[in-house]
Amino acid sequence: MLKILIVEDDKFISTILSFFAKSLGYELVGNTNTGLEALELTQKYAPDVVLMDIHLDGEIDGIQTAERIQLDFEIPVIFVSSDTSTGIVERAIVTNSYGYLVKPIQKGELGITIDLAYYKHKVAMNHKRREQSFRQFISDAAIPIVIVEGGCIRYLNRNALDIFHSHYIEDIMGLPFLNFASEGSKNMFTCVLEGAPNPGTAIPKFKAAIRGLHGADLDVLVSGSWIKFNNCDALQLVMTDITEEIKAQNAAALYCEIVKNGQGAYLELNPLFEIIDCNSAFCNLISSTIEIKGKSLFNIHPFIEADSNTMAQCIKDKNIKDFDIELRTSFLIIKCRAYIFRDIVGNAEKIGIVVLDTVCN
Repeated sequence: MLKILIVEDDKFISTILSFFAKSLGYELVGNTNTGLEALELTQKYAPDVVLMDIHLDGEIDGIQTAERIQLDFEIPVIFVSSDTSTGIVERAIVTNSYGYLVKPIQKGELGITIDLAYYKHKVAMNHKRREQSFRQFISDAAIPIVIVEGGCIRYLNRNALDIFHSHYIEDIMGLPFLNFASEGSKNMFTCVLEGAPNPGTAIPKFKAAIRGLHGADLDVLVSGSWIKFNNCDALQLVMTDITEEIKAQNAAALYCEIVKNGQGAYLELNPLFEIIDCNSAFCNLISSTIEIKGKSLFNIHPFIEADSNTMAQCIKDKNIKDFDIELRTSFLIIKCRAYIFRDIVGNAEKIGIVVLDTVCN
């Protein structure tokens, strides 16, 4: 049996509504003529449906009372009024009420409206609970998840905030997703986002690069599927940070190249051309009696001479991965190949120099 609360300042109409409600098989839990008392009765009895007059006695009218009831208690409200003026109707509409009955009321019409309001509200609440449960699942997930609808980010979890280098979800929500795709990855993401929506269908995995709010890029492995979110087709993306993995793979490939092409002598520099490592084979070539680690390659004369301009230009050009360079000592011309270890955006992290050949000077 549905519980009904009647909020009406006209005693005659209130009596009729009460009679109709009881004869239709509903339980009448309260009857009042003020908005404030309606709030108290709603909290006390938790009615299933509230019948609300608009023009009430007291400090707040029926529309204000309905807004409070729906916000604080999530109970459907049906307006019952003889006022059909445009301003009143427009105010009532924006409250998301579940009906607007114009006095005088017919009993059959009242019963149908109450039942429709109750079941429509029940469906809406079930959907809301599922949506909340889904959001909670995403929020608590141990992997970064982003939901994109209409090309914009509609939701993301805490782990995804790390991908975008942000602490606040408000900084990301609503922004176009492609704003965060690096230039080399925009086409891949565009193809995915513009694909035909088919809820439950997974997208092929691919590797891409994401740019955070502060400009730093991350390599990510992207997977996901089409879902329904807020009754709209949306793409749920799972993005796993593989920056370190990619860096390690690239470094391993470079080291393999170094081993394959070199003759054993090896020198390693940082982007400031300071020597951070070298092996004994290289030290034997330059016959140096001084410790060269930590020193700039260009400041250890007369033991080594190098073309600083060529090296600087090659390091600056992000498209250059390796280049030939000569190092000179008092006795030898050392022909070398320099390999540049770059980060995801192409900045040099270190330079590996291997000896290819030596010629007497």
